[in-house]
Amino acid sequence: MARFGQQIILGQKGNKNGVAVTGIYEGGLSLGLLRPYYLQIQDSTGSTRTIKYDQDTSLFVNGRIVGGAGLSKGWNEIKVKPGVYLRTAVRFDFGRYNEMVQGIEGGLVLEAYSSKIPIMLYNKEHQIYFQAYIALVFGRRK
Repeated sequence: MARFGQQIILGQKGNKNGVAVTGIYEGGLSLGLLRPYYLQIQDSTGSTRTIKYDQDTSLFVNGRIVGGAGLSKGWNEIKVKPGVYLRTAVRFDFGRYNEMVQGIEGGLVLEAYSSKIPIMLYNKEHQIYFQAYIALVFGRRK
């Protein structure tokens, strides 16, 4: 997934031994790339072959799976799914000795695509995805 958007940060950098509270919100375009999944299976004759997942392929589910077909398969079958995303977060930066920054960020992300996205076998396909996250932030201040 690729994201292209605008980020707006409200707040200021924390001072020495202080805490900065920052509100973040951003939104933009999202680009999903769907590539089919291939498996190597052993069929009833004992030979090994590579198959692609298809709703009607019983061998994909019931066959004797030897392993994945590798990353080389399916690149010519990529489908592009455009979408949009919105993200909002609150970040707490703890200043320490003017050089080190430590903080914690928590937020929510909402992604919506132009059509339903298949993720895994036997899971319902969705068009809208909701995520919540907590991130630990650390580094040096310049």
